[in-house]
Amino acid sequence: MAVILTDLDGCIGYLNTLYNISSTPPTSGEEDYLVWTSLFNIAKSLWEKEGLWKELVVDLANAADGDKTTTTATSYDLPSLFRFPMTGIVWLGTGTDKTDYPVIDVTQKQLYENNSDNWCYFLNGKLYFNPNLSITAAQTINYTYYKYATKLTTGADLMEMSDPMFAVYFALSELKKDEGDTAAGAIATQKLEAMKTQNASPAFFQTDNLLNQTEAGFGTEE
Repeated sequence: MAVILTDLDGCIGYLNTLYNISSTPPTSGEEDYLVWTSLFNIAKSLWEKEGLWKELVVDLANAADGDKTTTTATSYDLPSLFRFPMTGIVWLGTGTDKTDYPVIDVTQKQLYENNSDNWCYFLNGKLYFNPNLSITAAQTINYTYYKYATKLTTGADLMEMSDPMFAVYFALSELKKDEGDTAAGAIATQKLEAMKTQNASPAFFQTDNLLNQTEAGFGTEE
């Protein structure tokens, strides 16, 4: 069975095999481990900036921090890795007993300030609800958001990208750069491009809604 890389330690071991041709990888705290971790973090940073990745779309429920339950307040802390909301709705409640709060553009907030409708907005690390509402305490808060990639620090930290071998070959290319070896860099580039293609492709048996949409001026009708 093929071994699927998921975390920092797995990538350290694979890089050690490719670079040192050794079965004994460096351990946490050793110089090679620290240098290679830094190279993997550079690779993650490059990957993160190359597009909007499905792997970085998460639900609040899975965040390590951020307020997940209401009090009677109208503002709540966002997860530290929050980048921007992915949907136009924030839900309060659980199961089928949930109330939706449409997300408004913060630049238009003043247009809504004189009503008691359900609405909310995100600003400067906080989620704000209409201050004219009475928020019921102990309700579950849920929304989907796009996060920043997590910096690698410990061996169990996840690589997050769909193909961590991009990071492995990027690191290998940097380690071999002084030797004039460009093969690893070429492989890293191929793997990054392959992830872009995969990221933009629909799942098997999933239709492309834009291509199949025939309403409101989209697509064509036969």
